[in-house]
Amino acid sequence: MDTYTPETLQALVDDQPEEFRVSTAAYRGKEIFEEEMDRIFHKTWIFLCHESEIAKPGDFKSTQLGSRPVIVSRARDGKIHALLNVCTHRGATLCREEHGNTRAFVCPYHGWSFRPSGELIGIPDEDRYHACFNKADKNLKAVPRVASYGGLVFGSFNPDVEPLEDFLGGAKQHIDIWLKRTAGGTYRVSTAHKYGYDGNWKFQAENVCDGYHPGFVHRSAFNTVSKFSGSFENRALDVAVRQQGYTRGYPEGHGTLEAGAPLESGGIDPDVRQAYNDQLTALYGEEGAAEVLTNRQFLIFPNLTIFDFNIRVIQPISHDRTEVYSYPLMIEGAHDQINSNRMLDAQTRVGTAGILSADDIDVFAGGQNALKAEGFDWITLSRGLGKEEIKPDGERVGVYSDEVPQRAFWRKWRSMMKSDS
Repeated sequence: MDTYTPETLQALVDDQPEEFRVSTAAYRGKEIFEEEMDRIFHKTWIFLCHESEIAKPGDFKSTQLGSRPVIVSRARDGKIHALLNVCTHRGATLCREEHGNTRAFVCPYHGWSFRPSGELIGIPDEDRYHACFNKADKNLKAVPRVASYGGLVFGSFNPDVEPLEDFLGGAKQHIDIWLKRTAGGTYRVSTAHKYGYDGNWKFQAENVCDGYHPGFVHRSAFNTVSKFSGSFENRALDVAVRQQGYTRGYPEGHGTLEAGAPLESGGIDPDVRQAYNDQLTALYGEEGAAEVLTNRQFLIFPNLTIFDFNIRVIQPISHDRTEVYSYPLMIEGAHDQINSNRMLDAQTRVGTAGILSADDIDVFAGGQNALKAEGFDWITLSRGLGKEEIKPDGERVGVYSDEVPQRAFWRKWRSMMKSDS
């Protein structure tokens, strides 16, 4: 199929009372990928950076919004801007550094320069241009909408996109709980762990809230943890399929996976841990502190995942190639042992050489290869269907191993892909 209509795109997700299926065509082919960029990534809110990455005037970060390269920068007045990373002279890539601080972006091709706000401020040998040459329309092209919540900065190419808090919907309460882990402080993002895999970006988006797979995909990792007792704390890893805990799915496409206490890599003195827990209790009460300390990871549709100790950005490159950026989160002002434990967790568990991520990457690449098989037309996401609790606002709640979040993701995907807007 070379072209898709809203009707044929909608038909790729089959949502029935007794079964929920997704066509394998949704993972294959550049046509679907291009439709996703146009109808989803260039129409809704997409995560750009954490505010700590652009804390000072002149700070910037190069990233992507869908398939388009952008620069996120903080201007002299403190305002955050998102700009196309394209020089308005001849279309060259303007900024080739991942992050830094600058008074001006200078194009490496012909030297045109721009303020962090995007304003054109310099043209070499400017007198060679006509006296009526219009510089006013040569400023960097701005992303129409930029907003932040809880230090998370989002942008959208859609000037009519809904307010960010409306977009976050039911996930906003989980961001609020995640923010409370700072015990009244703030997060600081560390340098990203980066990896890629030869598979569709939606495999990673589905996986982050999948409580069904760990006992199978990560069995060798769990055996290793059990062998070296004391290396990791606060998680029972000997259950193939867990029932304790929750999965949640929201009408906005977001989802969560919640259960137990966060996995920790050890090395925290009991007195340091107790002092941290006491801070949380003083701020939020015993029940509130227990809620804050519950293991919680969630997806903000379509490609931002938030874990206990890090945030992960899923960057689609093509229909069968994905890059992932995993940012450890430090707490400003926290005890060194608390932050060391957070960094160690990122390295040993979900980093590029962690005990879990390599397993998942292998499954993603294998899945992409398997979907080339002719005659295999549908995958099923029916676990817990009909058994979930459906709340008045549309939130759905299942047990830890249910595929509630995945169905929420695909319902939102279908809604946006079938839209003519």
